[in-house]
Amino acid sequence: MKATLAVAAFAALAATPSAAAATTYCSPTGDFCTSAARVKHVRYLRLSTFSFRGRVKICVRDPGNLRTCHSYPLRKDGPLFSVKVKWKGHYPNRGPGLYRVVFFSGAIRIGPPLTFTLRR
Repeated sequence: MKATLAVAAFAALAATPSAAAATTYCSPTGDFCTSAARVKHVRYLRLSTFSFRGRVKICVRDPGNLRTCHSYPLRKDGPLFSVKVKWKGHYPNRGPGLYRVVFFSGAIRIGPPLTFTLRR
């Protein structure tokens, strides 16, 4: 029950229109949600799930088309497993432009690519 409520709350974020739609995604089945959204001026890359275990690879492609990937363990977070990392602390800031974020479990992409724009 708690897992369903947590995923439903995260899904509500993904359902918001405009720029927020590109920075969050929840699977139609509710198995996972991904996000590259800003919270209080800090951009977090996040995955919450009750379906996956182990490690998740998060790759960020910058405006110059350079890709940086790091692997992180999914940690138990109440009824879910999740990973939450600060973009600024783990990925290079290569200036203003469009950044693309992709999550992987092994070689399988988790959800669609997310995007965010860094402004000057």
